[in-house]
Amino acid sequence: MIDEKVIAQVVKIYSDLYTSLDSVLIGQKAVKKVVTSSLLCDKNSKILLIGDTGTGKTSLANFIGSSFNKTKISVTSDLLPSEVQEQLITSGNFSFLHIDEFNRASGKLQSAFLELFSERKMSLGSKTYNFGDFYVMATQNNADIAGIFNVPQAVYDRFDVGVYFTNLSFAEKKELFFSDFVARTQSKIDPADIDFTTGAVATFELSPAEQDLLIKTFTMVDKLLYVDKPLFSGSNIRAHKFAIKLAKINAMADGRNYLKPSDLTDYIVSLYLHRVNQNVVSLDNPDLKTTFDVLNEQILALRTRKGI
Repeated sequence: MIDEKVIAQVVKIYSDLYTSLDSVLIGQKAVKKVVTSSLLCDKNSKILLIGDTGTGKTSLANFIGSSFNKTKISVTSDLLPSEVQEQLITSGNFSFLHIDEFNRASGKLQSAFLELFSERKMSLGSKTYNFGDFYVMATQNNADIAGIFNVPQAVYDRFDVGVYFTNLSFAEKKELFFSDFVARTQSKIDPADIDFTTGAVATFELSPAEQDLLIKTFTMVDKLLYVDKPLFSGSNIRAHKFAIKLAKINAMADGRNYLKPSDLTDYIVSLYLHRVNQNVVSLDNPDLKTTFDVLNEQILALRTRKGI
């Protein structure tokens, strides 16, 4: 069982990082929650930031990346895989990869990213270059922007979470335009804190009841239908594995050593929406989001001992 002192330290680290994001983004509470949890549960998290232009995606990536040995790739439609490979190889031991406008990458470039994401290596000529732990934070504008390529599901599946930025509320716009808010550009994320939280996630043991809850949830997700067709084109094994880590960090950030349904429902959309089969339904279809709301209700109905 996780020690209370460990949980208390996780609560502090989580709160400090989440609060720091208020200095770069107004509103976007769901974004801040998913990003904070993803960073603290796995040192190889791959985060896709999705939304309209001007919503703060790049500012957030720059802010977080400033705490790491960062490499940034600004994607254009004519960018070649060899150019990216050479840039990464000469970057040394980077620990944060920022990819701006990911869906402008051509098919060949996406293949290069696929190798990097899945195997942490890249092939250039007859040589293969291996990399250590590193975060990926990629931005993607909504699909109605000109000059983009279709991104295959196999590539999207390598992103652990897809984080959706929303439009600001009236009050948030008022704060943005008429207050003295100036977005910060430098974060202060301590690598030792990440070592601590990822270590806590690794040692968080789940009871049989908690394991059953997760398996039942994953089974429901995999069986989801949309207009009588399978919602996903394949297995969600990668998403499910990351879901376990997110649930654990969420529980500890809430001061608990056991899971509740909310530890899953808080992340359902971010874990699975970007993995939807694009041949079945458009990613921005509002009815699809309703489908995930129904899933959340089903998860909440799965209650066992300890409040699960």
